[in-house]
Amino acid sequence: MMLRQGTTKESPLQASKWLESQLLIDGDEMAALLDHLGPFFLFACGTVCQVGKGEISKDEFLKHYRAYIDLLKNGVEPEASFYRPLFSPALTVTTDALFSLPLSDQREIIRVSKPVIQLQAHYMSYSIVDKKFHSMVFGSDSISWGIQFSYPQLYRDDQTKIVEAVKESPVFPNTHVFHALQKWVRQNTIPTPFHVKTAVGDESVINVPMRLGKECLSWINKHPHLIKKGIAVKC
Repeated sequence: MMLRQGTTKESPLQASKWLESQLLIDGDEMAALLDHLGPFFLFACGTVCQVGKGEISKDEFLKHYRAYIDLLKNGVEPEASFYRPLFSPALTVTTDALFSLPLSDQREIIRVSKPVIQLQAHYMSYSIVDKKFHSMVFGSDSISWGIQFSYPQLYRDDQTKIVEAVKESPVFPNTHVFHALQKWVRQNTIPTPFHVKTAVGDESVINVPMRLGKECLSWINKHPHLIKKGIAVKC
């Protein structure tokens, strides 16, 4: 799909106070979630792509997500360099929230101009020092944990320079979609109860806000990163 062409003078999205939903869900659960959100577009933003090739179909996204889950189920570590870009598109119900910055006749960068739901490959780590799980920590020792969905609460209009609250209204059509996502997550996932060992060898259960799909409970303890760190989910 062709997007509106912008210029180098046009600023990309200026937003803050992002709400985040971090979840690891099964392949069928991801399909159910995306269906629940209704019609939408997925675009790879911030990276160079061929003109008109930045859109990602829902089927393509689901194919890669199911492959990622199959790796975890089989105790195989997903390749971060492969999955991180695949799991980081912008989700929007309108292409008006995006614009294209042409680099040549055949290449472009897609930018975000208005609030969208930003997806990111989600990683976390556990520290035996403070006995806490820390979200969005990348490195060889991190735990791959599905996808983070983020949505801003404040937005600065590029033309008026006025900062606005991102509310549910025709001006911000993706707000309704994010609220639908939050509702689905509350109903179909649980806070994750991790079973961990402390520095002195004791064991404890730590409930974290990173969510886990109910359909994952039958296989989650085959997750290769959890096995490597000696962490389990209390099912």
